[in-house]
Amino acid sequence: MTIGLGAMDMDIDMEPSSSASSMPLHILIVGAGIGGLTAALALRRRGHNVEVYEKSRLAQEAGAAIHLAPNANGLLRRLGLRAEEHGAVECNGMRELRPDGSCVYSVDLRPANMMWEHPWHLIHRAHLHGAIKDLATRADGEGPAVKLHVSSSVVNVDSSTASITLADGSQPSGDLVVGADGVHSAARKAISGNDLQPYDSGKSAFRFLVPSSLLADDPLTKAHVTPDDCLVMCIANDRRVVIYPCVDKTMSNVVAIHPSQETATKPGSSNWQETGSKAKMLEVFGTFDASVRAVLEKADADDVKIWNLLTMDQMPTFVRGKLALIGDAAHPFLPDLGQGGAQAIEDGVSLAAMLPLGTEPDQISERLLLFERCRYERSHTIQHYTKLAGRDRDSIGPDDERVDREYLELPSNC
Repeated sequence: MTIGLGAMDMDIDMEPSSSASSMPLHILIVGAGIGGLTAALALRRRGHNVEVYEKSRLAQEAGAAIHLAPNANGLLRRLGLRAEEHGAVECNGMRELRPDGSCVYSVDLRPANMMWEHPWHLIHRAHLHGAIKDLATRADGEGPAVKLHVSSSVVNVDSSTASITLADGSQPSGDLVVGADGVHSAARKAISGNDLQPYDSGKSAFRFLVPSSLLADDPLTKAHVTPDDCLVMCIANDRRVVIYPCVDKTMSNVVAIHPSQETATKPGSSNWQETGSKAKMLEVFGTFDASVRAVLEKADADDVKIWNLLTMDQMPTFVRGKLALIGDAAHPFLPDLGQGGAQAIEDGVSLAAMLPLGTEPDQISERLLLFERCRYERSHTIQHYTKLAGRDRDSIGPDDERVDREYLELPSNC
């Protein structure tokens, strides 16, 4: 099965639309994260007028590094973005270790052995976000430049009139609203009311970046900055540490997932910038191999962040009237397969594919139903595999297949 990393079933034509007689739609997007800005860029290239409303000042995109798997990478390439020009590192391998440091398996992902058309990249989230934002808002791109409104908090969405209400009381309106405002989405309320709310998955994650040179210079940790640019996972029953390169191989991203109760993360919090305790992190992973503990020791105490990993029950629909939800607003992802950002990118491009220049306003609701048909099963299937991949080891039966091998369809060479 390659549903996670392969191409989508539909053929998405993202060449710029060209029709002098066609009127563009006026589209409002709530949220300027990776999903919202990808949708804005794709819709701009279709020739539509797009405005994005972001509650923050957008001074700095939260987060550290992110997977850009082949399924998403190919779509961004078709939109004019090549991640390797923005510090992305190609993921050439994947290795799982036991807590004692012994190898469970190792998979070669080098281009000669890959089954995918596009590379699997590892990139700093802020660099990816900035690149998409630049392509969406610059004056010299295809279609009208996207208008980005920062410090513009959306408190309500009307799906019947395609209008939004901002915190200052103003009410912009258009032909369509796209809710891309994350796990605590305000737009989602217009579809599901208060019936569905995100909740604690039972896990939280520390994260930090460390200069790769610090790891390479230490005999204990140099194996975790391998020359083949491998993603390393050290997995115990209910906790795991993930290490991989980014920023042109100069930095290593470290994520340490563990039971929420051990760090008393605020319930329901998903603030990626919440300060974490280095001492607590070392305590939580105190039984891991010395080489992994040494990686954690190299964290700058001031840079360690922690966030609660939230999940949500499956929504009955992503659309209503003239409103469509994308990304975490529609289907919050846990990080275990690195597909959260990828699925938001797929959502944004798929939505644009359903709305070519010339789409009439009275056709929008019908086309949103086509968008949902395209995305609903796929996003939830990948979400299902993500949850399986993140299970505690003691909950996996002896007859269960390795989720990651089934998901990737790759042989082990370890």
